[in-house]
Amino acid sequence: MGFLLGAYGKLAAGSRYRSLQARMMRIQSKIRRASRDVANMEKMIDRQQKSMEQSITLQSSSAKQLYQGTMYAAMMAYKGDSGISVSEAMQKMQGGNLSNEDIQKYSSIVSTAQSQYQQQISSMNSYCDTQAAMSKSQIENYIENLRDTMLEPLKDEEDSLQLEKDTLESQIQVAKADYEACQKMEQSDVKMLTPNYTGGQG
Repeated sequence: MGFLLGAYGKLAAGSRYRSLQARMMRIQSKIRRASRDVANMEKMIDRQQKSMEQSITLQSSSAKQLYQGTMYAAMMAYKGDSGISVSEAMQKMQGGNLSNEDIQKYSSIVSTAQSQYQQQISSMNSYCDTQAAMSKSQIENYIENLRDTMLEPLKDEEDSLQLEKDTLESQIQVAKADYEACQKMEQSDVKMLTPNYTGGQG
């Protein structure tokens, strides 16, 4: 009886073991695909974030440079109460042969214009930096939403498959132990059923 139980048990456990192994191969394949999908999605999102942030930085830098160029040209052409432009004042100062009074007058024209220019440039730079920071904050929110809607479901699937794999590993170990136990039962009964041809002869 033990022989039959062992034989049938071994067949059933072996069949279950092979079936579980086949499921394990399929799960492992799915996990590899899921892990690849997660990695690709992370790379895509990171590339998109980097590209968007670089674009904002470039736009801010270009806006600053354009404004500086425009303001510099306006400063050089600016004529105050004296009716002399900054450009003209600088040329006269470079020409030399000026009285102290003229030097002071032209220097005042240039320094006043430069001070105003620097103030406006500083204000513009602060404005650009603030706008860039706001835009990057919006990008971070967008990227976070992207991760929630596109990346997290892939990670959840990967975690679910990993959990299934862990469960299968436990089932495979049980099936293997059952197979080995039934095999031992079968082998033990075979020894008991085998006649002892060497005994009882005198």
